[in-house]
Amino acid sequence: MTDSDFYPLEVKKVQRETDSAVVLSFSVDDEIASKFRFKQGQYLTLSAEIDGHEVRRSYSVCTGVDENTLSVAVRRVDGGVFSNFINDSVIEGQTLNVMPPQGEFFTELNSGSEKHYMCIAAGSGITPIISIIKSTLAREPKSRVTLIYGNRRTNTIMFKDELGFVKNQYADRFNWINVLSQEQQETEVLCGRIDSYKRKELQQSRLLEESNADEYFLCGPQEMVTSLAQDLRDSGVNESSIHYELFFADTGSSPTLQKKREERSRLHGGKVSTVSLMVDGRTVEFSLEADGESILDGAIRNGVDLPFSCKGGVCATCKCRVVEGEVDMDMNHALSDSEITNKMVLACQSHPLTPKVILDFDQK
Repeated sequence: MTDSDFYPLEVKKVQRETDSAVVLSFSVDDEIASKFRFKQGQYLTLSAEIDGHEVRRSYSVCTGVDENTLSVAVRRVDGGVFSNFINDSVIEGQTLNVMPPQGEFFTELNSGSEKHYMCIAAGSGITPIISIIKSTLAREPKSRVTLIYGNRRTNTIMFKDELGFVKNQYADRFNWINVLSQEQQETEVLCGRIDSYKRKELQQSRLLEESNADEYFLCGPQEMVTSLAQDLRDSGVNESSIHYELFFADTGSSPTLQKKREERSRLHGGKVSTVSLMVDGRTVEFSLEADGESILDGAIRNGVDLPFSCKGGVCATCKCRVVEGEVDMDMNHALSDSEITNKMVLACQSHPLTPKVILDFDQK
């Protein structure tokens, strides 16, 4: 089996975190425990049959690496098939199919490091961030962490009690700043939405001291993450120190994406490619039009079992390497510049441009 296989895990605990979010904790048998060891900030892909259809979604691990517990948090999303299923139907003792941890939203921890980590999260973006916070403070006793956490109201704050416990445990190394958009606080600077302007306000008020931050972790809505990342770049922060993860991204309505699709159709419309996929040591082949469905969707339609989760260019579960030929990606919110240089692509966003395309899913 590979890390892209699913394993049946028993849900040993379902804990209500807020009115619209639950935490699922899984039992992992000893014989597969090594496959489910995770790094702070990584995610699990869950699979379940809902109304007769297989549905997959990825959710970040919300426990620290030393807690000996594997848990994910799932916040209800309006119209979200899987999130509503988890919040309404999953019970303790039930079995879900789970893919081993994936993702690169982390830096390696070192007990001798003395760093300042700046974490900025909004809403359910706290899920991987809390794993990063707890793991970093536990494993790097000389490092400190600052968290800016945005929510609508106090009663929607996920992990409020747990963050309070972390604050008490690491009072001299953990600074937690709450920003609420729909509830008045004692000082105006703590009201509103998190953006580059709010970051500057917090600095000016001296609630935030980040001039010597070594690593930045951003997680939340696409608009917040992309604007803050650009603001950090403009402030002189090195790209290698900016780490971000998106839970949701624009999946097709942006003018830029529409223009890209129109251009691909104009230049390659009607052209058919032979797509070969190297998966689990075997090769499968099928034909696909350049201006039609993605390589991932084409593979699924042809009966090929590929690893995937979000289909939105966010999670990188379907990451693979181009061995031969050329593809065009609609969106990319998951691959680094170095990965792209190394010919890595996302199958869910890729379309073949040359008569023959070979992709290797075994090289990650």
